[in-house]
Amino acid sequence: MGVAIVLRPRRLGRLLAADAMNIARDPMLLFAVGLSLVPSVALALFRGQLDAAAVSSFGIAEFSRFVVPLALMIPAMLIGWVTGFLLLEDRDEGLIAALAVTPVGKVGYLGYRVAATALVTGAVTAMATLLLLPRAGWFQQALLVALVACEAVLAAVVLPAVARNKVEGLAVTKLSNLAGAVPLLAILATPWRLVAGIVPSFWIGELLGLSSGPSLPFPLTVALAVGTHLAAVVLLFRLFARRLA
Repeated sequence: MGVAIVLRPRRLGRLLAADAMNIARDPMLLFAVGLSLVPSVALALFRGQLDAAAVSSFGIAEFSRFVVPLALMIPAMLIGWVTGFLLLEDRDEGLIAALAVTPVGKVGYLGYRVAATALVTGAVTAMATLLLLPRAGWFQQALLVALVACEAVLAAVVLPAVARNKVEGLAVTKLSNLAGAVPLLAILATPWRLVAGIVPSFWIGELLGLSSGPSLPFPLTVALAVGTHLAAVVLLFRLFARRLA
């Protein structure tokens, strides 16, 4: 019931407006949101120059395809970080506990936060895939949008789930940001790269076909990508629920 109330147009508009004001008052949060648009646009504009420089300097052809996972993941980490700190603030100020006795409830509040984070990240990622992966099929593009949006949700929930305050939140952010580089492990040709598959973001690199070695069948890769992301979301939400108990 709480989620349905929150997603009503008028209430959703008010919540989005309140979040926009909170972000606008904090230069760091505002900078993070604006910066999320930069990687994909910059790579699209300078992809040719980057590839030419990599060939002349290191003899690496199509170097930009190894940068694509980073261009997709950086916005997810940034947007997730913004949401995570908003969650930390609301938890520390007792707002989430206060919402438990309102029609919105904790579930409605978290549903709004997750939905807003996923939608904003999904929009940014959809733009990025059109710019950076124009020849990819619609299914691959849609799957990448969904998985990267899920990465933003994970980056958001891990902060209040693990950190007890904002100081710990900054430390957790530094560790969680490493997940943004994990897709690059898919470059390795050895089957041992699949060990990194326990980290959900690895499968984004695998779906982009970065490795020159043998790959898993595509349906199995999709199943593992979706499964690891869903498992991580469930785990972090359970940890977060314990923090709120």
